[in-house]
Amino acid sequence: MDFSEARRKKVRGMSNEEFVHSYLDEWLTSESMVIVSIGKDQIVKTYQTSDSQLTTIGLLELAKQQIMDSMDE
Repeated sequence: MDFSEARRKKVRGMSNEEFVHSYLDEWLTSESMVIVSIGKDQIVKTYQTSDSQLTTIGLLELAKQQIMDSMDE
């Protein structure tokens, strides 16, 4: 585990690999999903499984709202 992974694990309680493994079974049975990541080069990448761009946009809007709601807690 490199320094940035160790830092992520300390700050949020798990590494990226542990995060992926903890949700993998749920993701494999999902109808649609969107993944947004920032690489070490600071480039943002978005991956989607939906055939519908509207579904993808809806998922992103829902995720945004859920994150904002959790900030209030």
